[in-house]
Amino acid sequence: MTLILLLAIFQSIVSTLYGIGLYVGIRALPDEKSRRLRWTVGSAAVLVLWLVGVMLLAADDVFRIDGLGIPVALLTTLAAGYLLLLSRTFRAIISGIPKHWLIGIQTFRILGGVLLVRYFQGELSGGFALPAGVGDVLTGLFAPLVTYWWVARKPYARTAAIAWNLFGMADLVNAVVLGALTGGGGGGIVFPIVLIPIYAVPRAFLVHSYSLIGLRRKTSHHSPAEYGSEEGNVWNSRSLQSARS
Repeated sequence: MTLILLLAIFQSIVSTLYGIGLYVGIRALPDEKSRRLRWTVGSAAVLVLWLVGVMLLAADDVFRIDGLGIPVALLTTLAAGYLLLLSRTFRAIISGIPKHWLIGIQTFRILGGVLLVRYFQGELSGGFALPAGVGDVLTGLFAPLVTYWWVARKPYARTAAIAWNLFGMADLVNAVVLGALTGGGGGGIVFPIVLIPIYAVPRAFLVHSYSLIGLRRKTSHHSPAEYGSEEGNVWNSRSLQSARS
C-alpha cells in the first residue's frame, strides 16, 4: 500500500509539472483568449484522465506481463503523442515551451534508481536492473547540468542537449527490451510497478522527442523567447505565427 501511495503521489506531481509546461506553451499562442482557454482546459483534462485511467486499469490487472497489454499501452501512447504533432497548434505549443524546461523535467528519471535498490534486495536480475537503473540515474543526474549549460548559453549546450536526449531515449528503449526479454527482470511487472512501462516510459520518450524537435535547428538555440524579455515575446509571437501558416 505504501508503494502504491508513493507512486500515485509521484506520478501526480510529475503530471502536474507536465501540465505547467504545456500551459506555458499555450500562453505563448498568438490566438484569442478563448482558444487558449480551450487548449488549457483540454490538456489538463487529458492529463488527469490519462493518469487516473491508467492507474485504474493497471490496478485491475489489465496490463499483464504475459499478454499484450503493456506493449499495446506503450505503443498507443507514443502513437498519440506523435500524431499530435500533425496539429499546427500543438507544434506551436511545443515550440513555446522553454527548451531548458523540456530538459530539466527529466530530472525525475533519477528515481529509476529504485530498480537498483530492488536488485540489491535480490528482487530483480542484474541483467535488467543494472543497465536500466544506471541509465535512468545518469539521465536524471545530467538533466540539471545540461539545463544549466543551456540557460548559461554555453557554446556546447545544443550539442550536449542533443546527445543527452539521444542517450535518454536509448536508455528507455533498452529498458523496455530488457524488461520484455526477462519478464520484468525476473520479478514480474505487477501493479504499481507496471505504471513505469505503460505510463512513465512513453511520457519520458515523448518529451525527449519534443526536445529534439526544438533543438534540431540551430536557429532555435537560445532564442530570446526563452528568457522572457519583451524582444523575446515579439520573437516568439512571430515564430508561432509562422508555425501556424
